[in-house]
Amino acid sequence: MPTADPPRGELFAVALHNAVEGCVSEAFAAALAAHQARHAGSPELRAVFAAIAADELRHGQLAWDLHTWLFGQLPAEQQAEVQAAQLRALAMLPRETCETAATAPAELGWPSPARARVMAEGFAREVAAAVGAAA
Repeated sequence: MPTADPPRGELFAVALHNAVEGCVSEAFAAALAAHQARHAGSPELRAVFAAIAADELRHGQLAWDLHTWLFGQLPAEQQAEVQAAQLRALAMLPRETCETAATAPAELGWPSPARARVMAEGFAREVAAAVGAAA
């Protein structure tokens, strides 16, 4: 039977997953899809990626809204763990994005590996600064 308030451990697991997958991956996916919407090889693909970018932007915003609420429900030591995991994900983002860009078909409009790294570094820098300021 469901309870009104999930156990703290479950909140922590959701907060941890959301901070990494939602706030980092989904939010950055919106930036990548927006790039693809401008650079994909055909008008049809550009339209598809424009729709994906808008959808990913909504997902990213939902993740950040949820993050704000979840983070406030956690004790300080769990908040620190969530923040550390999010910062680790941000630190890995440029390398991972560069690797994916190196193998992405050109017609899909991915940025070059160098451009992908710059995009990811800028995103990571801005988010890390915001995460640090919120602590």
